[in-house]
Amino acid sequence: MTTEKTEISAVDNMTKQEMTKIIKATKREDESSEKETVVSICDVMKNNTSEIIQKIETKFPTYAQLYTDLYTKYLHTIDDLYGTCYLSEKEFFDKLGMDKAALRVFDAYWRSVTNVVVSQIDMAANFVKLYVQFRLASIDSCDKMTHTMMDNCARAWNQFNSYNKK
Repeated sequence: MTTEKTEISAVDNMTKQEMTKIIKATKREDESSEKETVVSICDVMKNNTSEIIQKIETKFPTYAQLYTDLYTKYLHTIDDLYGTCYLSEKEFFDKLGMDKAALRVFDAYWRSVTNVVVSQIDMAANFVKLYVQFRLASIDSCDKMTHTMMDNCARAWNQFNSYNKK
């Protein structure tokens, strides 16, 4: 068994008084820098709003994945339920001796219903895709318009300030 010699850092060798002195000096520096910093209401609102939005952006993939996992589990459970029922029902209905021609017609009917439902699912997915693309394009247009308006407003303020200084 080998023993390693560990180095004691400077912090470990400090006394409580030295540590307290450093903490107080750091606190004074922070307080003095806070007094020098002038914060406007716009800064407060923008910075805090941006922080919230960035936090939502970082958490969104997690939420999306969790709900995807939940939905997948739900669908898997439904599929298992039908699979389990199939085994017991098959035995029951096979003993009834139903007419094979009637079963073929029944199967054809359910295949047509299934085809309609599958095509509706595809159409709904395409609709959502187009809807989201439309919304994204609308947001881009609004963003461009807002930037144009803000540029015009800034130019107007500059002109106003130049006339106001004369």
